[in-house]
Amino acid sequence: MNKRAKQIVRILQKSFKNEEAVFADTKELLENQRPRGVRTGSREHANFLFYLISQDHGTKSAKLYERAKSLYQEHPDLFDPVSVAKTYRSESDMELATLLKMLGVRYPNNATKFWYHNSTRLTSEFGGDSRNIFRALGSDVVKTIRSFQGFGPKIGGLLLRVFVGTGMANIDEIGEVDFPTDIHDTRIAALTRIADIPTDITELNYSPYVRTAQNVWRSACREAGADWLEVDRALWILGSKGCVSGRHHDCPLRAYCIKGDLLL
Repeated sequence: MNKRAKQIVRILQKSFKNEEAVFADTKELLENQRPRGVRTGSREHANFLFYLISQDHGTKSAKLYERAKSLYQEHPDLFDPVSVAKTYRSESDMELATLLKMLGVRYPNNATKFWYHNSTRLTSEFGGDSRNIFRALGSDVVKTIRSFQGFGPKIGGLLLRVFVGTGMANIDEIGEVDFPTDIHDTRIAALTRIADIPTDITELNYSPYVRTAQNVWRSACREAGADWLEVDRALWILGSKGCVSGRHHDCPLRAYCIKGDLLL
């Protein structure tokens, strides 16, 4: 077992729990995203998060979240699957596409397609309530999540993490779920030297190494007895607030990272 990786996940979990350094501000976490006037844990909150998470790729997350909350205030029915299924005609409905462009997503046509199809399925199979997805047992939950359009391993894992974190889902076998890893997590694995991944490549070129990083993070969490949900939240904060802006002075992994180590 990679002892260095095990030590790192323990540091991440402890620092995140104690809200230390870069983790002092967690308001941008997905678990903390809720439109004004919406009750935490409600059907409306769950559906808002479901749609938001489905678009959380290829764009600046913090900006996407704010746009989504603004769009919700103007068009709350857009985040109600029953309303979407009744109002719009198809996956290429121009009115729906125009509204979704307000989110600033990279691929608006795909966003429209996924939004429409997922809405009709939530309506027909889950009573228009995304919380009902989690009534399946064990690994069936993961299969169900990934059967929705736009929910691959990373986005699917993110949805599961957020619903568990907000108390809208309770999964007994949560430790068996694959660690949702993206290029930011992969870059951190490379720079902390816990995985055999090049460190002299651009961020986009980390994509081929995501599976390698995923295996390391998952194994480290299991061996260290660390809660992968918290480690994943910590990595998201670290990647979005620390690494992207070269913020090394209050990074808990500074002594373990190639970038931070240069400043010690």
